[in-house]
Amino acid sequence: MVRLGYALLVAASAGALGAQQKPDSPPLARDQRRIQVAVATRFLARGDTLRERDIAFRDTVISWRWGSLGPDTTRVSAGWVTRRPIGAGEVLRIPAVMAPPVIQAGTPVRALYQDGSVQLVLTGTATNTAALGGPVGVRIDRGRRLDGIAVAPNTVRLR
Repeated sequence: MVRLGYALLVAASAGALGAQQKPDSPPLARDQRRIQVAVATRFLARGDTLRERDIAFRDTVISWRWGSLGPDTTRVSAGWVTRRPIGAGEVLRIPAVMAPPVIQAGTPVRALYQDGSVQLVLTGTATNTAALGGPVGVRIDRGRRLDGIAVAPNTVRLR
């Protein structure tokens, strides 16, 4: 009875983790997961913006240890930008590709700070390029620099 309960627990946890078995594929080992990865369909230079035809999805099996972090589930899509040269057939994953930037270095940004009902809006210059949710430095004047998170195009929420 204990063995049957354990088998059901393992089957339930594997299903919850997204490791659905295809009916015609061989069974996976306990530490393996079937995932879908995005790969480049052609050579991509640094700074290229991905288009639909540049991305293909391939099913693969990876080894994943129960105690470690889960597999990378970032979904690369059209509009993402390459940060280094990528060969045809290479897996597209962070940090080789990044989400499209919403803030460009050197552009004017609105810096927002809120504490309860008090809201402060400053204007500054972005010190780096960032995607949505990425860290951004904001230069207010020569001596002041603030840090925040990109929340919208040319908008930063201060920490």
